[in-house]
Amino acid sequence: MAEDRDRKNTLDHAMRLLTARDHGRTELETKLQKKGFDPVAVASALERLDQLDLLDDHAFAKNCVTGMARRRPEGKFKTRSRLRQKGLSDEVIEEALAKCDQSELCRNAAERKLRTLKGPPETVRKKLTTFLRNRGFDWETIRDTVELVPGGEDEMDRMG
Repeated sequence: MAEDRDRKNTLDHAMRLLTARDHGRTELETKLQKKGFDPVAVASALERLDQLDLLDDHAFAKNCVTGMARRRPEGKFKTRSRLRQKGLSDEVIEEALAKCDQSELCRNAAERKLRTLKGPPETVRKKLTTFLRNRGFDWETIRDTVELVPGGEDEMDRMG
């Protein structure tokens, strides 16, 4: 009886977490374990959620990438790191990133940042380049984006 109640409580808590937002399997498992639920009850709850098709790491990764791109555009390096922190496999991460246009994300991030940057063009380009690098974009994508900024090509040539 107590075991059934524990399994039901674990499943109920997992459902509440999934109601708030999508979770990957590993992320949900970690949260349930940290909450103190019995490992057997956690495994049972995850199995039941799988049966109900409520856990889908591929859809979760896609939703994460889309959400991150909309809220705060980041490059594939930073996005990959964030998805790994959520416990997603490299295969799932790469599949989600493959559907993401890094050039467009980089341009969007640059356009947002350019509104706040002041100073001579060389300083603006340098700050923009640093900003985009810190956001996880690769050098080629940054160079292509900064070239769109007046005088941007010269700055990237000096950076290598």
